[in-house]
Amino acid sequence: MARIGFPSALITAPRLILGALFIMSGFEKLLDLKFFGLVIAEYQILPSLLIPAAALILSLCELLCGTMLLLDLFSRVSSSIMLCMMAIFIAAMTYNVMRGLEHECGCFEFLTQWYGLKEEIGIGPIVRDILFFILLLPIALSGSNRIPWKKQQG
Repeated sequence: MARIGFPSALITAPRLILGALFIMSGFEKLLDLKFFGLVIAEYQILPSLLIPAAALILSLCELLCGTMLLLDLFSRVSSSIMLCMMAIFIAAMTYNVMRGLEHECGCFEFLTQWYGLKEEIGIGPIVRDILFFILLLPIALSGSNRIPWKKQQG
């Protein structure tokens, strides 16, 4: 299967930026899983029994995929996982905006803690996640799946 070619800067810059953002986001969620679980509950999509597991899995995925992107370790796989997560986040926020629900996004809690910016669901976070989705596409299509420290055969 032929791969689409993108300039390396179109892959490397977003990979590093998104990797750092996902690490920060996943790490802060892991630090307070109970709070993140409350945010997930506000979406009113999952049964309450699944919320603690969802909080843990989403946090770990963000942290792990962000780390893999930053290290360029299986970046195609990790960006593909993040593409799926972005699609879920976009759909969940859009669904709740359409239902008229107002609550925290749960995306970047450090914005509230560091800058006093409250991030509620709405058009801003939806557009931001669509932008992240677009930035992840070239990485998923043309990024590396190599192990950086392993000598390449060939």
